[in-house]
Amino acid sequence: MKSAFYLLGAILAATNLGADPSRYPSRSIGLVNVELEPLFAWWTFASQTTNQPLDITEMDTNKLMAVSNLWLRLPARPLLAWFHVKASEDHILVVGSLWKIDATIEPAPMMFRRQTIYLRNPPVKEIQDFKLARAAFAALKNAQGKEVAAEQLWENNIQAEATTVLQTNSAPPILPNNRAALAQVQNLRQDLVVTDSNLNSAHARTQARDRQLVNAETFLAAFPDKQVYWVNHFALRTGETIDGIEVYDMGTASGPTY
Repeated sequence: MKSAFYLLGAILAATNLGADPSRYPSRSIGLVNVELEPLFAWWTFASQTTNQPLDITEMDTNKLMAVSNLWLRLPARPLLAWFHVKASEDHILVVGSLWKIDATIEPAPMMFRRQTIYLRNPPVKEIQDFKLARAAFAALKNAQGKEVAAEQLWENNIQAEATTVLQTNSAPPILPNNRAALAQVQNLRQDLVVTDSNLNSAHARTQARDRQLVNAETFLAAFPDKQVYWVNHFALRTGETIDGIEVYDMGTASGPTY
């Protein structure tokens, strides 16, 4: 697990992007470069306007009218073929280079439909980094709990040994010919030094581990759920299908977690 901690440190040092879906504004779809910043700006504005989630998977006329009225309050949406795609890791199936996803598709904030899709150019490295950080965080927490318990034990030992030494020092002097008593005091003092050294070493380890825990938790906190990975990206609705299932494409981008 130590190597996993080192790898986690490299991940945390390399990225401060978090899991905001409005990241990677420059994408490449084949040979075409697409700038998504106008869509991100529109999405931010629209998020402040809409306030009631509407499932548009199967809508009756009244609901469709409500959606139309909602859209009329918004400025024209750019990049109409790009949608916000969300799905938890338990709804992701790896199929070759694609992900088959039971996804929530959002054409606008608070509007969604549920659909099974294929996702091209999925965020493979991101999910790997998330799972590594999640596993490392759990291992760090476990190790920290054991270390804290050991610290408490050594502290109790120090207190007990120190009390014994103090009581011995305050008692009548030990005669030189009482070798057993002299040896006991000497051993207690040596044990006290060793235990104190162990405690200081353990405390240094817990402090270092605390810093790792903070970094790992900060990395995980940027995602929608620290325990479960979620796809949380914009992707292009390509118009293609595979066995009747629509294909979306995240495109390619440069970035430490892409």
